[in-house]
Amino acid sequence: MQKKNIQSLLNKGYFIIKLDKKYYRELRNFIIKKIDNKNKNFKLNDLHKTVKISNLNKLRISLFKSINKNLKFKNNLFNSAEKFIEGCVGSEICSSDVNLSIQMPNDDTSLLEMHADFFSGESLFQINLWIPFVNVKNTQSMFIIEPSKSFEILKKIKNDKTINFQKIHKKYSKNFQWLNLKSGEALIFSPNCLHGNTINKENKTRISINIRYKNIFSPYNKTKNEKKIGGFYKMISPKAVTLFNLKHNFDEIIQK
Repeated sequence: MQKKNIQSLLNKGYFIIKLDKKYYRELRNFIIKKIDNKNKNFKLNDLHKTVKISNLNKLRISLFKSINKNLKFKNNLFNSAEKFIEGCVGSEICSSDVNLSIQMPNDDTSLLEMHADFFSGESLFQINLWIPFVNVKNTQSMFIIEPSKSFEILKKIKNDKTINFQKIHKKYSKNFQWLNLKSGEALIFSPNCLHGNTINKENKTRISINIRYKNIFSPYNKTKNEKKIGGFYKMISPKAVTLFNLKHNFDEIIQK
């Protein structure tokens, strides 16, 4: 991984990559076929022209289930950005399930308010791979707040239990960094930084997926036991010694 990517992650909280074309094409085609495998002229960013908002959640759940039970899709996802993922978290990796987001123009039912992922008990030592399957810009995309400003805001939230998140969102909206990506590009970012979306005011639908990767041995959240390997995280590239010691628990002898 290039030094400029590392510096961008440290200073901005993210960097943008170009995905492997072969694997990205397979990911995108999988999504398209699951949504509409009959219309050859179907365009993902025109989804709002054929699907009503009232039917959106049903479609989203169906896609989510299809993606997460398809091992090839998950392998293609990892392979599309393997060198960047390993450059961030190392070669022994575990991952979360794949999340899917569909945000149609002017849809206020699909909002993800400003947040940091550790709010829900996830590890601080993870990166998030975010892939939009269409060109995205401005409110059709997502925003992130750079690390030092995120830390400042989070500190205020911690010290003031009465803070209203809607007011915080409005107060710091000037710090939103909207991420403009082309189809075939992806975002790798630290979900410790505040991020989220707002109502899509553009005239195109955004369909995106995201997945979290971390090193098997990097720290987990101490207060949320369910966010461990085997539950929230699943191993995808353990080495032989790791597998050996998981199979044969010699650590139990040492502890005694």
